[in-house]
Amino acid sequence: MSKITGKSKLANAAESTENNEKLDLIKASKKATLKAYRLYPDDIARLKKITAVMNQESHRHISETAAIRALIVLGSKASGEKLIRALRETI
Repeated sequence: MSKITGKSKLANAAESTENNEKLDLIKASKKATLKAYRLYPDDIARLKKITAVMNQESHRHISETAAIRALIVLGSKASGEKLIRALRETI
């Protein structure tokens, strides 16, 4: 029996990535920044109600944080007048 000589395909592949090759196959994920807000009990109740409605419509669990993100997207698409009216309803 003769002995196998040379490098394996795995060793060759490892060397090729070490030669300053940059593989951009996966983008770096966004790092979340922690931000705390104070909400009144009425606002917390509204958020829980919105989250419950979203969970009824969805096939997976939606957190309150995800619900807030969705509300931020909706707010960014709304007009300034609508947002001011909504703000006045909270006062």
